[in-house]
Amino acid sequence: MSEGGGEMASVRELKEGLLSSDRGTAEPPANDRATDYVRNQLASIGCRPGYLWLALGVFLQAGQMTLIGKVSNMLGVGQAVFIRSCFSVTLIFLVNWRRAQGYGWREIAIVTCFGVTDILMALGIGAANLFIWNGDVTAITLNVPLPSIVLAWLLLSESMDRIDIVLVLFNAGGLIFVSEPSFLFPAGKIDPEHHNAALGFLMAFLALFCAVSVTLCPRALSYREAEDPCLMASVAGMIGIIMSLGVSAASQRWTLPNGTEEWTIAIALGFVCVGAIYSYVKALESESVMTVSVTITLSILLVNVYDFTFDERKPEWPKLVGIALILGSTFALKLKDIFLGCYEARR
Repeated sequence: MSEGGGEMASVRELKEGLLSSDRGTAEPPANDRATDYVRNQLASIGCRPGYLWLALGVFLQAGQMTLIGKVSNMLGVGQAVFIRSCFSVTLIFLVNWRRAQGYGWREIAIVTCFGVTDILMALGIGAANLFIWNGDVTAITLNVPLPSIVLAWLLLSESMDRIDIVLVLFNAGGLIFVSEPSFLFPAGKIDPEHHNAALGFLMAFLALFCAVSVTLCPRALSYREAEDPCLMASVAGMIGIIMSLGVSAASQRWTLPNGTEEWTIAIALGFVCVGAIYSYVKALESESVMTVSVTITLSILLVNVYDFTFDERKPEWPKLVGIALILGSTFALKLKDIFLGCYEARR
């Protein structure tokens, strides 16, 4: 009797142990999984190097745009590109030559393409500004995200869906409103003395094509594990020195900065441009073309904040609408990924 009771107690204890083990290994409820996913995603934003480089790139790009606006009043396009290129060349001393020795012809072609299109982009923007309103140039050349993500989807097999396209179109609309192009806001914005719409728009679209190439080339190298921001910047610098000297010789214009203030602005432009290139390429090492190209448009918001604050320009409704669209689309792209992941975690 006692032996039978002992056996029953042992069986009972065994069942309880198995039940408690099952409860310990059971999956957490769907709501808890979703909450943990969102918490981990938000926590990872500050831990991803690509995001940190991208944040730095946004500020440096804004500084570059602001300084170029000041330099354009005292230097020609060729001289501005020359100064920028001289600073870029200095990064040749930081190149990882051991990695570069393993480059094949494809890697060399991608690096060269980056250098050529980076300089053509700068020259194209400067040339377009000579013939059409600055807002028209900005509205075209800053709309890099849409063609970039489409080509990244076709050439690099990066993901893209309909929601992404819609949000990028909102971003493009925001950039157009912020730029206030003459085809939407024509009052007093075209100088007839220099107006040549066909040539100006041709230069602007050439600069846009080059800007897309500057975005895709580093990302293509990252898939080959062959990216080197110092090499890419120094190659762009060498090409830029040659091309800018050619442009200056053809235009027969060479103007040096005059005075301490102008020299300070020119030197600051060189440092900021190099930092912007480096951080942009570093961000593309780990983040997608869509993330980088859309987020970098936040720089135009910082430029407008600078104008409103220090240049005392009155914010008009088109710029405010554009700022809202850019901010909304940029954050919506990130929130979309979080919510979709949260939905999958709940299933």
